Amino acid sequence: MTPMAKSNFYGMIMSGNEAIARGALEAGIGFCSSYPGTPSTGITSTLMKDATEHDIYVEWSVNEKVALEAAAGASWAGIPAICPMKSLGLNVAADFLLNLNLSGIGKGGLVVVVCDDPRGHSSSNEQDSRFYAKAAYLPLLEPSTCQQAKDIIPYAFELSTRFEIPVIVRSTTRLCHSRATVKLGEIPKRKWRVTDSLPERLYNVPNPHLRHRDLLEKLELVSKEFENCEWNNLDSRDKTELLTISTGVCHRYVEEAVELLEDNKVGCMSLVTTHPLPKEFLLNAMKGIERVLFVEEIDPFVEDDVRSLAANHPVGEMPQFHGKRTGNVPAFGEMNADILSESIARIQGVSYESLDAETLAAVEKARELLFSRSLTFCAGCTHRNVYYAIRKVRKRLKGKLVVAGDIGCYSLGVFYDKSMNTMQAMGSGIGTACGLGQLGRFGFDSKVLAVAGDSTFFHACIPALVNAKHKNADITFVILDNATTAMTGFQSHPGSGNQAKNESHVSIEKVVNAIGADSIVTSDAFDIPSMVELLHRTVLKKGLHVIILASVCRLEEQKRIGNYDTEPEVYIDLEECSGEKCRICVNDFGCTAISWECEAGHPVILEHLCVRCGACIAVCPHGAIKQR
Repeated sequence: MTPMAKSNFYGMIMSGNEAIARGALEAGIGFCSSYPGTPSTGITSTLMKDATEHDIYVEWSVNEKVALEAAAGASWAGIPAICPMKSLGLNVAADFLLNLNLSGIGKGGLVVVVCDDPRGHSSSNEQDSRFYAKAAYLPLLEPSTCQQAKDIIPYAFELSTRFEIPVIVRSTTRLCHSRATVKLGEIPKRKWRVTDSLPERLYNVPNPHLRHRDLLEKLELVSKEFENCEWNNLDSRDKTELLTISTGVCHRYVEEAVELLEDNKVGCMSLVTTHPLPKEFLLNAMKGIERVLFVEEIDPFVEDDVRSLAANHPVGEMPQFHGKRTGNVPAFGEMNADILSESIARIQGVSYESLDAETLAAVEKARELLFSRSLTFCAGCTHRNVYYAIRKVRKRLKGKLVVAGDIGCYSLGVFYDKSMNTMQAMGSGIGTACGLGQLGRFGFDSKVLAVAGDSTFFHACIPALVNAKHKNADITFVILDNATTAMTGFQSHPGSGNQAKNESHVSIEKVVNAIGADSIVTSDAFDIPSMVELLHRTVLKKGLHVIILASVCRLEEQKRIGNYDTEPEVYIDLEECSGEKCRICVNDFGCTAISWECEAGHPVILEHLCVRCGACIAVCPHGAIKQR
C-alpha cells in the first residue's frame, strides 16, 4: 500500500491491519515497536512507511518482549505507543506484560494489538490470546470490521491514558487481511510532550498485592464504563427467540447466516468490550430470551464468563445457552457463515441446506480431481539444499541423527521427508537440543543437530546457546543466514545486510565467538556435496559446534534483481537421464521447478519457475542435469 492517505481523504480501501495503523495515527501515537509475525506484520510495516511524514518512531525489535519493553519506556516518557504482535509473540512478551499491568504505563498511553490466527494458517499452534487479558486484569476490545478496527484504536488509547494501564486490542487473521472501505478521520497535531521525569515507583515490590488491589479497582471502573459503551451493538427483533452473542469478525458471519436463513426471530449482539464484561448490558439483553448462541474464535471465552454470570441468577430467569460447551459450534478452527447457518437452523428447529443436491454432487466430483500436496520450499530455496544434505548425513549415520528446529521458512523441513524432527516455538530448536545433548549418559546415542534462521537466532536462540556452552552440551547448531526475516516479508533484523540509517549491523559470527563454541565454521548452502561432508564431519565431533550457512531467499532476491535471464539456463540431457530407474531429482530433491513428464517418463525443468541456481546439478548421480 502507498503511504497513508492525507486527512482530507473521505475514505479508502484498507486491510484490517492498515486500518489499525491508521487508527494509531489518528490517536496521535509517537512510537511503535514490534517483531514481524503474520498476521500482525502489516500494522507495523504500514506505520513504517509513514514514519517520516508523521514524525513518529517505528522499529522492528529483536523480539516481542523487547518490543513491549521499548513501547513501555516511550509511554513512561509521555509518548503514546503501540505494540502490535501475533499470538505467539504475546507469549514471549507475557512475562513483562504481567508486571507492567501492576506498575502502570504512565501518562503516554500504551495499546497492545494481538492478532490471533484461528486454524493456524501461519502459526505453529491455534491460540486464543484473550486469556492474557484475564490473567493481566486488562481491558480487551475486539473490533469486527475494518472501520471499527480503525475507530477503536483512539478509544483504546483514551482508555489507556485515563487509567494508566495497557489496553489490549485483539484482531484475527480474517480481519487483519480482509479489505473494506474505511472512512478516515483527522490525523491530529502532536498533543503530547515528552518528559524526562518518569512516573514514580515503576516497580511492584515490596507489596505487589496492593498493586493488584489497585488494578482490580481500575478494572471495576472500566467495567462500569463498558455498560454504556457505544461499541457494543444489539440488533434485537420484536419476537426474538434466539440471541446470538458474537465477538470480533464472527459477528459478520452471524449477520450473513441470519440473512441466508431469513429468520426474523434471531437477534444479533456484537460484543466488542469482551473483558471486563458489561454485566448489566448482557443481563438486560437476555431478559425474556429463550435461547442464546455464543459465536467466537477460538475458545469459549465470553461463553464461560456469561455462564458464570448466569450462575448467580435464578435458573428460570436465564435462557438456554448454546455454544462450544454444548457442541453447537466447533471448539476449534475458524467460524464461517455455513457453520453458523447450520447451527442456528438446528437450534431453531428449521431445515437448512447450504447447497442443493446437484451442486453437492458437483462439489464431490471436483474433490475427486484434487490430490494431496504437502507444503514445500520455493524453487531454488537454499533451505532445501540444507535438508537434502541433512538427509544424506542421516543415512550415513543409519538414522542416528535427531534434528531439532522451530518456526520459520525452514520449519518446512518437517514436510521434507521429516528431515526435521521437532518444530515448536522460536528458539526451541537449540533449547531442546540442549536437553538432548545431555542424554548420552543415559544411553542416548543419536547425534543432535539444531537448526535456526538468522532472525530467529537474535530473537530467541542466544540464551539457549549460552546454556549449551555453559553445560557443555554435545550438539551441532546450524544457523541458516539469509540476511532477512523471510517468512514475514523481508523485514530487517540485527544481522541483515542492509541496515536503516542510524542502525548498526550485528555479526552472528562475533556473537557466537563471544559465547565460545568449541568450533565455528562459516560456509554456504549452495554447494551440496561440500555441505554434506561438513555436516557429517561436524556432528561426529564431541562438544558444541556451530555452522553458519550463507543462504538466500529467492523471493527476496527476485524482488531485488528481477528475473534470472542473465544466469545460464539449467536443462536435462535426456541421453544421460535414467528416467524411471532414478527419479532422484523429483522424488528425493523435489525442487518445485522440476516436474515429471508422465508419458515420456523423464523429468523436465519448468523454465517459468526455475531460478537457475544449479543446485539440482549436484543431485543427479548421472550428470544429466546441466547448465548451458
